[in-house]
Amino acid sequence: MFCQNCGEKMESKEQKFCASCGSVISDAPDAPQAPQTPPLKVEENKVPSPVKSAPVYESKPINVGGPGPHSKKTLAFAIVSLVLGGVGFALGGTYFMRLFSPYSYYYYYPFGPLALIVGGILNVTGLIFGILSRTNCSKARKTEPVNTLEKVGSVFGIFGIIINSIPVVVLLVLLIIGLISLIMMLTMYSMYY
Repeated sequence: MFCQNCGEKMESKEQKFCASCGSVISDAPDAPQAPQTPPLKVEENKVPSPVKSAPVYESKPINVGGPGPHSKKTLAFAIVSLVLGGVGFALGGTYFMRLFSPYSYYYYYPFGPLALIVGGILNVTGLIFGILSRTNCSKARKTEPVNTLEKVGSVFGIFGIIINSIPVVVLLVLLIIGLISLIMMLTMYSMYY
């Protein structure tokens, strides 16, 4: 016996519903009739897709307009960092070179070590401005449209960090060497007196 709706073969004669399509099976007895052929099933051509699913990402909204406040701050902080690095290097570096140069190519500073201290302070301040430039650059990339001002400020900020960190590291090394030599002189002094 076959289902009159979908043509599926019935499992038993007492079956009331088709297991395949769920239609009601009529109780009409199967009279000897010509053998029924089940209707042909039409199957859909199911070709498996090569892509099971595509991941969905949150897209960044496209901002239209000129440079925003973060891009302007990026460039301004980078320029301040470069200027402070140059002035600090000129003050501290020239005095430092005068101390260690056998020839006096450099002008005499009447300020003495004060120029080295002021140069160091300017370099630390320039380093802070370089870091602020990079911080504003990352904020600008997230919230503002891509612009040249932000890119130039980013590059100048990196140069400002490098230019200011070199004298700061040199000053720290000199400070450590000075402290070590002071401690050694004090221990030698205490041994003899």
